[in-house]
Amino acid sequence: MKRTFLLTLFLVSFFATSYGQLTVKIDKGSLKAYSVRVPSGYQGHLEYSNLFYLKGGTSMNIATTHGFYYSPNMFIGLGLGLHIAPDNVFVPVFASAKYIFNYTTRVSPAIQMRMGSFTNEDGVKPYCDMSMGLRFASERDFAFSIQLCGSYFAPFNSTRGSYWDETSNRYVTTTEKVELSNVGLRLGIEW
Repeated sequence: MKRTFLLTLFLVSFFATSYGQLTVKIDKGSLKAYSVRVPSGYQGHLEYSNLFYLKGGTSMNIATTHGFYYSPNMFIGLGLGLHIAPDNVFVPVFASAKYIFNYTTRVSPAIQMRMGSFTNEDGVKPYCDMSMGLRFASERDFAFSIQLCGSYFAPFNSTRGSYWDETSNRYVTTTEKVELSNVGLRLGIEW
């Protein structure tokens, strides 16, 4: 089911026709008029997150997402990230949707949701991420964003070591349940 969804999302993105960039000129009376580029067509995102685990500790995440604005408000794309924790490093792969509430202003609120999975020694596990914040647009194909985010990584067992047990004459492997759900601050650029 997940493969079908991701394949369909990729094919729609690949065959969709992107329309030209639209610029809206805004005149605020005596204030100087300015232009804001309305998002459309292909867009790439690069984001850095500084994360704080719910059970203590910190980590970082770097992610890139590529997709299309199917309307001036709605972005849909595919991405992958690099999640670096003190004892674990893994690569989440995800589908992403972003909604911009007021695309005609330079500063507008936006929400984003990612759903996907990551792989580790315990198998494939689900990943989900929600964020909300502000998007700062420019006159050209560029925007900057700052968001509060929360991520859910399914708990998994991680091998911490093994030792020889003399009483049972066998190796014993110790595992630890790892929970990486977190909240944090995300900075991003969009081109």
